[in-house]
Amino acid sequence: MVKTRDAGFTLLEVVVVVALFGVFLWIIVVLTNDMRTWEKKMPVNLMSHPMVSAVVSRVRKDVEDAQEPRFPKQIPGTDWTRSDKVLLVTIFTDAGTYTVVWDFTKPNEVTRLTYIANQEQSRWTAHATPLFSVAYQPDIDADDPLAIEIRANDEKGKLAVDQVIFPRTHG
Repeated sequence: MVKTRDAGFTLLEVVVVVALFGVFLWIIVVLTNDMRTWEKKMPVNLMSHPMVSAVVSRVRKDVEDAQEPRFPKQIPGTDWTRSDKVLLVTIFTDAGTYTVVWDFTKPNEVTRLTYIANQEQSRWTAHATPLFSVAYQPDIDADDPLAIEIRANDEKGKLAVDQVIFPRTHG
């Protein structure tokens, strides 16, 4: 008669499964801890403040679509000059060239203006936003910076948004 083995797991199989479960549990704990750390650093909840997300995504689209000169120093015939509170972006389309002005000068308000031939064409305003600022990479004195860094701080001064955005290469 052939003797069959009883059904069940060996001790080695159980130890391997417990070890794998422990590794997955450790990964989850580390990721949760990192998430809570970032949540404390970035207090703005983008889901409860949809305008913040709208501003960042629209700025990203404009900067990615920028073409030479990407970030002009000023718009001739207007009062707009590039600064840490004003972002100027030149965009070329099939319909022609236009300049987008991002105005971060007013507290809790961001305005996007579109200029064609130095005449305002459209205006969009976001309210209840943190205090935004722009840094030009490598710096503001460059003739045509390579990228921009957009930052926003909440009313307590905590960092809410910090993103570096590069224009796409257009061929």
